This record gives sequence, C-alpha cells and structure tokens, in this order.
Amino acid sequence: MMMQSPPLRLLHSSLQMTSVPATASDALSSQQELARTLSKRLRKAILSVAGCNSHWSAIPLQGSGSFAVEAMICSLLSPTDHLLIVENGTAGRRMAEICHIHHIRYSVLTQDRLRGFDLTQIASTLEQDSSVTHLAAAHFEATLGVKNDIDGLARLAALHGCRLMVDVISTFGVLPLNFNPPALIAVALSASQCLHGFPGMAFVLVRKSELAQKTPPRTFSLDLKAQYRALKLDGQWRFTPPLQVMLALQQALDDYQQQGGREARYQLYCQRMIHLLKGMAALGFRPLIEPEHCAPLFVTLIGHSGQHFAASKLNDCLLQRALALGITSNGSDSFRIGVQGDISFNDIDDLLAAVGDCTHQQQLNHLRHMPSE
Repeated sequence: MMMQSPPLRLLHSSLQMTSVPATASDALSSQQELARTLSKRLRKAILSVAGCNSHWSAIPLQGSGSFAVEAMICSLLSPTDHLLIVENGTAGRRMAEICHIHHIRYSVLTQDRLRGFDLTQIASTLEQDSSVTHLAAAHFEATLGVKNDIDGLARLAALHGCRLMVDVISTFGVLPLNFNPPALIAVALSASQCLHGFPGMAFVLVRKSELAQKTPPRTFSLDLKAQYRALKLDGQWRFTPPLQVMLALQQALDDYQQQGGREARYQLYCQRMIHLLKGMAALGFRPLIEPEHCAPLFVTLIGHSGQHFAASKLNDCLLQRALALGITSNGSDSFRIGVQGDISFNDIDDLLAAVGDCTHQQQLNHLRHMPSE
C-alpha cells in the first residue's frame, strides 16, 4: 500500500512564508533565517520524540534514511575500528556495502530472515573476536517485516566493550527505543516513514561525546561532524537545506504531538494492522512472520496452504487500480503491505476489495487451464 503524502497546504504555507523580498540580498537573508529557525525547532522536536537527554544531538541531513545510515557509519568509525554488522535483510546488507565502498573494516553476522536476532549466537561471535569495537543493526528489518531486539543487542555491546549504531528508519516515532544504555551511540532516521513527513530529509542522533572524537573524514557531503560544527557555529547547514521538506516535517511533527505522540500512533498502527490482517485472512492470506517477531508497520503475506495465486500477477492486477504491493524475494509467492502514513480504514477496505477481486479472477484463470477429465 502506498503511503500518502502530507496535505498540499504545506507547500502553500511554505510559499507564503518564503515570499520574495525586495532584493536578492534580502532573499538570501530571509531564507537563511528561515532555515536557522526551522533547523533549531526540528532538531529539538526530534530529540523530544526520541526521549533523549542533553547528552545527545540531532544532526539533520539532505536525503533519505540511507543517507543518514551512510553518514553515521562513515563519520563515527576510526581507521582502527572494527564494525560487526548483525544482518537479517536488506538494511544490514546495505550497511555492509557502505563499509566495503569506504574501506571500513567490518564483518557480517547473518541471522535468520524470518526471526529476530539470536543473542546467544551474537554473544558467541563477540567472545571469539575481541577486535570488534562497534555493532550495527536495524531496529526493524523491513525486507520481510522482522523486529529485532535492540535492547538485548545494547546489553551485549556493553558487556563486550562495544558501541552500537542502529538504523531506526522504519520505527522512529512508533516503536520505543531506550536511549539510556551507554553502548548506544547513534541512530539514523528519516523524516518520512512513521513521522509522515516528506521524503528528502534525514537525521542522525548522536551522543555528543562521540562527536568530540577526532576522526579523519571519509566523505565530504555526509560528514556528520562537519555538519554539527556548522550548526553549532551559526545554526546553518553546510549546503542548501531542503526548506519545503523542513516545513512539511514541522507540520507533520505538530500533527504527531497533537494526535497523542508515539503511543497514540502505535495504537493507530495496531488498529490498522489488525483490520488489514482480518480482511486478508478472510481472503485466504496469512502472515509469513510469527507474531513474536512482528511489529504493526509492515506485514509479509502468503497464501494459505493449497491456495493458488501468483504475487506478481496479483500486483499487475492491482496496478490497474492505482494500488501497488511490495513483492518479496524470499523463495515463495509473498508480498508486503505497510500501514504507515496518512491512510484510513476506508483505504484498507478499498485494498481488501481490490485484492479479493484480483485473486478471484486469478483463481478463475487458473481453473480454465486445468486439464479436463
């Protein structure tokens, strides 16, 4: 299911706020002041959503959540550090590719894609390799929809003297995350996803003690420490900030707080997911992932035993109705549906009706090709 964008009134209001001044110099000054004000407000609001204390800083960046993950990894690891990536899907593999490209010392511990982390196996790996200085993982592996035990990972990191970095792109603002463990030093997130802002802006939340460490930069545009220094100096970004996206996020965060914050959004997502799963069960589909490893964000669905359907053909049928599924590649006909964003129960009902029509048509087509007696 496609996430709907925030209302167009955001763009209208941003145009009002950035009306053209008398001169080019005035225009630049006006935009800089708007960017400075927005940056300060958004950074404070993101830290409030996270529940961080004064030891943390929110550093904004242009780009998607993946930009934030790359900035986090490239900026916080020294040439002598060794990163262990705990991987059970696309997010972990992306971290490994980032390390490979930037010549960062790393290793990968692959976990079951259908389950959360095996903490015993991770502990054994850390015991066998004392050179590991950092751990990295995704809070929620959105490939198939698996929730990972970050609290348990933080405890292991502390036990073995490691520091932890986490991709919270899919979960920030809905699933709780404890920022108190000293082993946790940074998380990467996006303005979209659970916050319902526009894509195109990301944040890395970092302990200030880590930002004080002197490490040579590996990248020019994604240098977190340079961005932090620029913001600290005069409140300005190093490069042109995405003002429209920032204005959209400001409105989205205001709505988020007015609607009850994290707990209210979590309950809303739970209600949507329950409604979706009941409807899909009636159509003959069930979740691929066991309930203890799920979260009300995305769900991967497969057909009940004996039901005939092809995910790609189902998606082709839905595309004709302006709907799209996330087709997975786990070796079986399965697809993924998300309940994030500005969607309603009527939207879910419309999807269920369309899936029902398409699967019925697919079953009829299958029967036509069955051999006659």
